[in-house]
Amino acid sequence: MVTISTNLTTSGNSKAVRLPKDLLRMSGLGGQVELEAKRGQIIIRKPKNPRAGWEKQIKKVLAEEAHINDDDFTDMNVASTDGLDDLPWDGPTYEQWQKQSAKK
Repeated sequence: MVTISTNLTTSGNSKAVRLPKDLLRMSGLGGQVELEAKRGQIIIRKPKNPRAGWEKQIKKVLAEEAHINDDDFTDMNVASTDGLDDLPWDGPTYEQWQKQSAKK
């Protein structure tokens, strides 16, 4: 473990500390970091993986929802056959809409 003494400096309305290149290299930190404040100390560490535990959670939800089948979605069939596809459309095409949106 390496300990280096340094001073806090002012950076705008905040305080800052310069981290020596060798210290960063030894720590493996770079890019995004996570800060934690405790009485008398500030801990700088690599951020936690935001997707940590997702696979386990997804498997749990899938297992809990295994009882759902296609019969639970019969209302969606009604909406998909509502006949709206056969109504005339006098509005812009998707391509025309995109061009109009790009001009704004």
